[in-house]
Amino acid sequence: MQTIHSRRIIVVLLVATLLMGCEIHRRTIREYHTDRAGQINVSNVTEEQYWKERVDERIAAEIAKEKPEAGYDTWQNYWRWWYSVLRRKKKTPFKSDEFKRSEDLVNYIKEQRRAKGLPTYED
Repeated sequence: MQTIHSRRIIVVLLVATLLMGCEIHRRTIREYHTDRAGQINVSNVTEEQYWKERVDERIAAEIAKEKPEAGYDTWQNYWRWWYSVLRRKKKTPFKSDEFKRSEDLVNYIKEQRRAKGLPTYED
C-alpha cells in the first residue's frame, strides 16, 4: 500500500515538473528559409518574434507597392481590419514580456509604421 502511494506521489511530481517546464520556456515556431543558392536555413523563433517578423513583412510589402493580403483593396483597409482583429481580445495571443494587452500590439504596429514614414491610419 505504501509503495503504491509513493509511486503516485512520484508520478504526480514528475507530471507537475514537466508542466512547469513548459511554462518556463516560451513556445517556439520552426521557420524554414531557402536562400538564393537553394540552401535551406532552419531557425526557431518565439511566437513574439514570429509575429514581429510578420508585421515587418507586411510593412515592407506596402512600401514595395504590393497588394494587401486577405483580399483587401487598400492597405488602409487592411491595417484597420488587423487593428480590429487584435483589439477583439484583451490578452495577447502569445506570452510576452513586451506586450501585455492587445492594444500594445496595435501600438507596436503603429510605431513600426511611423518609423518607416507610413501613416498609422488611425491618428
